[in-house]
Amino acid sequence: MHSLRRVIPVLHLVQRFYVGGAERQFIERLRAHPEGFTPIVGCLEISGGNLGDFRALGLGEPHLFPVRGSLARVSTAAQVIRMARLIRRRGIRIVHGTDFVTNFLGLLAGRLAGARVVVSRVDMGHARPGFGPLRRKVEKLVSARADVVCANAEAVGRLCIAEEGCSPERVVVIKNGIDLPRFDALSALPLEGPLPAGGPLVAVVANLWPVKDHRTLVEAAALVHERIPDVRFALVGDGPERTALQQRIDALALRDAVHFLGTRYDVPAILARASAFCLPSRAEGLSNAIMEAMAARLPVVATDAGGNAELVHDGVTGSVVPVGDAAAMARRLIDVLSDPELAREMGRRGRAIAERELSLERKQAAYRDLYCRLLDTRSAAAIAQG
Repeated sequence: MHSLRRVIPVLHLVQRFYVGGAERQFIERLRAHPEGFTPIVGCLEISGGNLGDFRALGLGEPHLFPVRGSLARVSTAAQVIRMARLIRRRGIRIVHGTDFVTNFLGLLAGRLAGARVVVSRVDMGHARPGFGPLRRKVEKLVSARADVVCANAEAVGRLCIAEEGCSPERVVVIKNGIDLPRFDALSALPLEGPLPAGGPLVAVVANLWPVKDHRTLVEAAALVHERIPDVRFALVGDGPERTALQQRIDALALRDAVHFLGTRYDVPAILARASAFCLPSRAEGLSNAIMEAMAARLPVVATDAGGNAELVHDGVTGSVVPVGDAAAMARRLIDVLSDPELAREMGRRGRAIAERELSLERKQAAYRDLYCRLLDTRSAAAIAQG
């Protein structure tokens, strides 16, 4: 047992440090890394809006494995070999992937170097941009050959077992976590840019991809605007849907009601000034945006996609509506915008759930137990107390 009490290296892999849910949780995974284990970070590209937050953790620069284009290239094999050499040289015992590409590369390198492999599954997989049948097949194969498939929501875990044939004993659900004290401190900071002036503000934090279904959101906004003329919708994020959405907003005469804020790094401060939160997506894992809205004490109206209903307790902390149902979305938004006391109570309950179930401490303990299990220790405390 004595040998297990030393600090054990874990290689964490991410493609790049973009602004997105998986990348944000990657940062949080490092921020609250399990005691007894030390993080070593590898990436395919040193770039992205979360790079500053990563560097602030003080872990040094990440190891770069520049994989470009198709994974079938000879250059990919060269990077896998480099990764395997790092694993052997640093005595890395566990390789932890974060997304489709790093799950794949981490599995190959980990197997070459004799390390245990964790692959992450953070969404339902069906609606990702550029994700066709071949990639889905590869994803299934990777999950089938990893030591552990780590899902961020019960819905994702069920998909891995029921539709992809993963054995239940290899599927572990560890929900995303949020650093609540840090979030509260960021909420209190001044805004980095303007917010639309007017009446109640509905925040929508999601990149403008088809899977996020802002088109249904715009139709719902038109219905809400009919009942609450001074309502304002603040759309945080950017992407390929922007032009089509702007055209529909113009057609519905909603220019004064629906506003594109683009990419923003002051989301906690924006949420602190909002009246409600809405997520219209067609597919999700466990939404970081909903978690932040709960932390901000906002009532949440979200679609019944992926793990949304695991976060939003219908009628208690907000409402869960059918995917693509603009009328239902509008009704629930009107309910909370028209009743500030109801909105406050729903927001209070959501914050309580975030404190109880979504803390970084809970996530840290869950990863410590997972890593200990992978190394076949008898007690998580054997490492944590080493």
